[in-house]
Parts: sequence; C-alpha cells; structure tokens
Amino acid sequence: MAERLPSLPALRVFEAAGRLLSFTRAAAELNVTQAAVSHQIRSLEDQLGQPLFERTTRRLVLTAAGERLLPAASAAFGTLERAVADLRRARAQLTITTTPFFGARWLAPRLGRFAARHPEIEVSVRHTTAMLDLGSEGIDLALRTGRGRWPGLEATLIAPLTMVPVAAPSYIEHVKLHEFADMARATLLHDESREEWAEWLSIAGQDPALARQGPVFDDEHVLIAAVTSGQGVALVLRNLVEEEIDSGHLVPVFDLTIGEGWGYYLVHQAGMAKLAKVAAFRNFVLREAAVNK
Repeated sequence: MAERLPSLPALRVFEAAGRLLSFTRAAAELNVTQAAVSHQIRSLEDQLGQPLFERTTRRLVLTAAGERLLPAASAAFGTLERAVADLRRARAQLTITTTPFFGARWLAPRLGRFAARHPEIEVSVRHTTAMLDLGSEGIDLALRTGRGRWPGLEATLIAPLTMVPVAAPSYIEHVKLHEFADMARATLLHDESREEWAEWLSIAGQDPALARQGPVFDDEHVLIAAVTSGQGVALVLRNLVEEEIDSGHLVPVFDLTIGEGWGYYLVHQAGMAKLAKVAAFRNFVLREAAVNK
C-alpha cells in the first residue's frame, strides 16, 4: 500500500517557509497569518514525527529532514503550477479555420481589436480551403462561405454575399466585353468550382457550357492576381475585391450578380456557443460585420 502523504496545505506552507527561511515572509506570500504558518508547520512535523526547522532567536534553519524534504516539495509544487498554467492556457485557446483569402482580407485586420478586448483568449487561425472536420481536428469555429447548410453543425449568417464578374480594364478593352454574348470570347477564371460561372451564364441567357473552359485556381489570392494581370474574367465576391475596384485595377464587367442564399457563415459544433471563448468571438464577429455592412 502506498505511503499516505501528509496534508497538502501544510506541505505548501512548509515549502514557502523553507524556501524563504522565514515564517513572516511565508505568511505574506501565502496571504495568511504568521500564526497560521506556525500551526501548519507544527501539524506537518507531528505527521512526520520529526522537526523540520530549528527555531533560533536570530534565524530559521532547516533540519536535516527539512533539507531533504524541501527540494522534493518545491519540485512537486512547481510541476503542479506548470500543469495548472498549461490547462488554463489550453482552455483559453480559441482555434479558428477560414480560407486564406478571407483570413487575409477580412479577419486578420480585425484580430488585433479582438485581442485588445479579450487578452485572456489566445487565437490560433488555420487557413485552408477545405471544410475540415471540426471535432476531430480540435477546431472551435470555422468562417466559411456557403448557403449555411453543413450537416451536424450550427451556422450563423455573418453577411450575405454577391458574386460579380470582374476584369482588368485593359482586358475588357482588348476582348471588347460590352454585351453578354461577348463572354463567348472571354477566358473564364474559376475559383475551385465551375458551378458559379455556369449559374451566372445561365441567368445571363448564355450557354452554361462555356464554364467548362478556363483555368481553375484553388487559392483566391492567385485568382485575383491572375485577373488583375489581365488573364481573363473572374467571378468573385465583391466585398473582397473592393480594394482593387476602388483603385481601378479591376472593373465589374456587367451589373449582373449572383449569390442568392449565399453568405459568410460562422460555423461550429452544437453546444459550442455556450463556451465563453466561443461566445466572445462569435459576438465580436457579428459586431464587426454589422459595422461594415
């Protein structure tokens, strides 16, 4: 049978008193009275059956037993303190996933404000275009575009989306894009899927089969770089290219947009909104989105 350990509070008091060699300073560190320290030390000595300190008129001195016990007590409490600190940090860490483009254009410029309001929460952002399994990947929240339908997950609309065809002014002039029918001459640039272009062409009264042509990019940064350099027409989320439109590097080719039912969503597993860190970030994102409508 394992040896029964003495009182943990008494050991904690002994560790402080032995390290500081002062009951008075140990009492101040532990925020207790000197009498309480003396009582705990006497209790520990009674439990161990031997003295731990020699009490002289001028100073406190550890006995041989005290000198043997102190390093072990200090190491044990140090290990406990580090473990508790690690647990607290883990509980306050918020793991988010979003796409690289949305992360760079929308989320990153705002994270500083969240950190200032919630210094107790450490944010970790994972950028990927794939919809990860939040539970198995240990992810608290995802920021994604879609129609809000992810089986087994809760989704909150952050902002509705519209997709608009854009191109560099030089490309529009070169290809002579003035009417919908002129799109048959254009090179269509795709973001992962060709479905959006097929939908846009159908609404514009054009052959959706045109969407089968043109390069596909799995990174929106590269897609925007390609369209800005005059390689074709891209169908993109307008609010993420406002910078390029305002600067004149990109121009909406036509007024026709698509995106009914689409939006930015904050996605998480059921019940996660009850966690303080998740609720804090959720409320922050919704406030930021409302300000920038």
